Amino acid sequence: MDPGAVQRLPTDLDEGLWPLVDRTLDVLEVAGVAVAVVRDEDVATHCWGVRDVETRTPVTAETMFHLASVSKTFVATAVVSLAAARGEVAPALDLDAPVTRWLPELVLADGRADEVTARGLLSHTSGLPDVSEYGWHDPQLHDAALSDFARSLAGWRLQSEPGSTFSYSNAGYELLGLLLSRVAGTTFEEAVRRQVLAPLGLQHSTFLRSEVPPDRAASPHVGMPLTVPQGAYPYTRRHSPSSTLHSSVLELGRWVVALCASADADTDDTDDRPWAPLDADLLAQLWRPVVPVGDPPWEESWGLGWAVGSYRGHRTVSHSGADPGFGSRLVVVPERRTGVVVLANSNTVPTASLAQAALDVVLADPGTGPADGEGLAALREMLPPVSRPVADALSRSGPEAGAAAFRRLSEEDPPAYDLDDEELANAVWGAIELHRTDLVRPLLELWTTVRPESSEAWTMAGWAHQVDGDLDAARDLLRRALELDPDNQDAALIAGNLPPV
Repeated sequence: MDPGAVQRLPTDLDEGLWPLVDRTLDVLEVAGVAVAVVRDEDVATHCWGVRDVETRTPVTAETMFHLASVSKTFVATAVVSLAAARGEVAPALDLDAPVTRWLPELVLADGRADEVTARGLLSHTSGLPDVSEYGWHDPQLHDAALSDFARSLAGWRLQSEPGSTFSYSNAGYELLGLLLSRVAGTTFEEAVRRQVLAPLGLQHSTFLRSEVPPDRAASPHVGMPLTVPQGAYPYTRRHSPSSTLHSSVLELGRWVVALCASADADTDDTDDRPWAPLDADLLAQLWRPVVPVGDPPWEESWGLGWAVGSYRGHRTVSHSGADPGFGSRLVVVPERRTGVVVLANSNTVPTASLAQAALDVVLADPGTGPADGEGLAALREMLPPVSRPVADALSRSGPEAGAAAFRRLSEEDPPAYDLDDEELANAVWGAIELHRTDLVRPLLELWTTVRPESSEAWTMAGWAHQVDGDLDAARDLLRRALELDPDNQDAALIAGNLPPV
């Protein structure tokens, strides 16, 4: 550990990062954000905004967010640890054996379930498709939810040869959670608690929403202006392993410290630490590239449960997450014993840019002047999304005012607002996935009116109609989206899941 580096961390962040994040979040529509930055074993946290826009309760370092897919890093660690020998005790799990050995209820329509292995599921190379409907609006809360999910795949087929292609599949992680449960002889949630969370001293982190204290819970925010969707939340035990870990930046900072210290062969003696170190060989296996992905900087390749990339000349291991009303980002630079956690309770926060900016600051060479880099530059250059003033005009004065605001702002030169469809998509998709299309219907209709050439707009409108059960309208809108962009994979996926006429 470099004592000088630890002493510099608060100053570096106070001078080089937090003020810039302040200015960035001021121009965005956000509810709350929490960030943890780790250097060696020092964890610095900073929080903005509120847990709930209605109660205005502020976010703190102990506020617990739904982590979405960052959950998978814990599941992968638990599963792979069961495949390691412990002294004379044989491994409890073979990563290359058919998972049907433990999951007899897994049957595929093409008869190829025996080709699915834990290694393939961990690396997203199993050949399984992804989930298209999460059922957040109809949560399954019983202990057999994961087994029921496995049975529900009886009509599925492998979409590629196992081991040949990276294809992200949340369904694969539900199967891994069921596998973990079977091998450990308990529920999935209890198995991952015993295997990973408790040994690392993450006392409050939990996959069970019922264990999240109400006075620490962050509410999801969707739509524009941001709204808490009453009666709706991205939680069901049917999708717990892929998505539903709840934690805080305080505990995730400890997770980063444990990962870095355990991976470092030269780390100090850990006997006096309040957590059990992870096995360095285990981490090496998790972080070893398995399949190329080609999406720098974070996802150049994929290991077992972790994306592998590089930033500022250093190897990174990371995961991102996005579910309705929540966004998350975890990036670790093992060789520098550094990492960043970004948690948000809306889908309008640029978690990737915030993580990059934090790494620009903590990885900068001391004594070379103010830090610089892609992340810091992205924050400095970030424009406010056009969805915010347009939605304000729409809610105050109706569709004509919203359309007029969009046209006026889109004609400004140089542009003062970000006109990209992605920002509008971020404002609507969470509500649609929660089956709360009523919260975004006016904005969707306005979007297709002012951007009729946008394939993304028609995709979202078609998805909303599909969720509402208006399948004929959904087909027409999705057909239009694909005519505008034949490579629109989201539109193709939704259209492909519609029943035949």
